[in-house]
Amino acid sequence: MAKTNRTLVQQSIYLEADKAALLNSLAETTLIPKAVLLRKAVAALLEVNGLLPKPPRTVPNKQPPTVQ
Repeated sequence: MAKTNRTLVQQSIYLEADKAALLNSLAETTLIPKAVLLRKAVAALLEVNGLLPKPPRTVPNKQPPTVQ
């Protein structure tokens, strides 16, 4: 899988202690880094508010591969 060339900008955020603990727990449970979880949450927030285009949905190919 090819990586896209993008620049990330560091942002600091403040969370209530209970939400920070839940985020830590989610990151440990899912093995997804907190930074990735937060990037996905921000992308979803921007998408819902119409500031980002919705990503294209892919439909899985349900046909079995043909054997030749």
